[in-house]
Formats: sequence, C-alpha cells, structure tokens
Amino acid sequence: LKQVFALTDREAEVLVWIAKGKSNRDVAAILGCSPRTINKHLEQIYHKLDVENRTSAAMRAIQVVSES
Repeated sequence: LKQVFALTDREAEVLVWIAKGKSNRDVAAILGCSPRTINKHLEQIYHKLDVENRTSAAMRAIQVVSES
C-alpha cells in the first residue's frame, strides 16, 4: 500500500485498520494516538487515493491487496 499510493508508514497502518472495519476511535486506541490524529491521517489518505470517504479508501486498499 505504501508503494502503490505513496503513503507514509503511519498512513498505511491507518488504512489497513480502516479496511478491516475499525472506527477512528478504535484505530486511535490501537496506534496510541487521538481520534483527531487519525482524522488528519485520513484526510491525507483520501487525497493520495483520490477518494472522498473511508469506504472508498478501504475498497481501494482491498483491491490492491487482493491483486498482489
């Protein structure tokens, strides 16, 4: 995911958890940060994936993983 979408390590981690159906609050607890931080990471992820929401981002991530 990092290479395909030019994501940072943390953005890739967030995207993986989002693709697994976790909420911002859940991801924040898992990664040891605030939900607001996760929201900021998601803004960057949406921009890099050229999507508008978490569902679209998750679907793009799942497609890439399933193709490899």
